[in-house]
Amino acid sequence: MLGVLGVLGVFGAGLSAQAPAAPVAPAANEYGRVPKFEVQAFSMPGGRIKFEYPKKDWQLVPGGSTALVSAVQKQGQAGVVVEESKLVQALAPEDITDLFGQIESDVVKERQPGATDIQSKVIDAGGRRLVIVTYGRPGIAGPERVRQYSITSGTSLYRITCSAAAATFPRFEPTFAHLAASFAAAESGTH
Repeated sequence: MLGVLGVLGVFGAGLSAQAPAAPVAPAANEYGRVPKFEVQAFSMPGGRIKFEYPKKDWQLVPGGSTALVSAVQKQGQAGVVVEESKLVQALAPEDITDLFGQIESDVVKERQPGATDIQSKVIDAGGRRLVIVTYGRPGIAGPERVRQYSITSGTSLYRITCSAAAATFPRFEPTFAHLAASFAAAESGTH
């Protein structure tokens, strides 16, 4: 059986055949830079990706093969993981449709069978079209709320997965929104 990730790779070229989604503006605290937010910049060696994260009480943790880097709140109350997947071909903004959003929701279901209340939407903000998937999941210390930002650049798909305890998630939403909005990737070519 071809998994959801394989379907995205095989049918990536077919995404543009779907009617374009009517992207919406993000909700408050969902996506966007936070004014007067004390941040520090991270740039991966070679400039592959970069983003801003809080200057106080956050630290970076190295990644692995698909997880490039993580940022964690020092008391362990919240975390962000930046992953990269390769696409068969580059996707244009008009390829980021409701179908792409559904595929990203299906990836969440495949990777995390315990996920609940999965909601995806296509947004258009700051000249960028992306998918936001929000859901609940069982966590180490109890229920968590998760927001995943799916952002394409060239033949790369970046998933920025932000999580916190369900009760404290609203406190960290501005941090997650800022990190995602500040995210930039060097355009990757076809491999």
